[in-house]
Amino acid sequence: MSEKLPPTYTVSFLLRKILIPVDGSENSMRAVDVGVDFAMRYGSRLYLVYVCQECKSTQAISENLEKRIGGRTDYEFKEIKTNYKESSVANEILKIITEENFDAVIMGARGTSINSDVNIGSTATSVALNAPITVIVVR
Repeated sequence: MSEKLPPTYTVSFLLRKILIPVDGSENSMRAVDVGVDFAMRYGSRLYLVYVCQECKSTQAISENLEKRIGGRTDYEFKEIKTNYKESSVANEILKIITEENFDAVIMGARGTSINSDVNIGSTATSVALNAPITVIVVR
């Protein structure tokens, strides 16, 4: 019979700085929920980023995040404007990961794409396969 050990907080050292890409989709909002849970349990710092070309819905996404998080933890939110002819959302996320030294990414499996038959989107696939850090994909 094994003896029950007290909890360790190794997770708090592994997941100090978490990036959460958001696009307003329900999957990205669930990723925010997971990130908030990590922040509340382990003291992780959350950085939410919206990568867009024209960034028309930034205000709506920001308001939705404020409601969803509800003051349970602090976070930083910023938008990254990009030209989709020169770069992709996945490339911009990967660039942010390496430039700002994140410990992990928590992201939705699918974004706001039209095809609902896809289990995991191209952005999540690309980030999960190419990121040099832990990637948690939320469905």
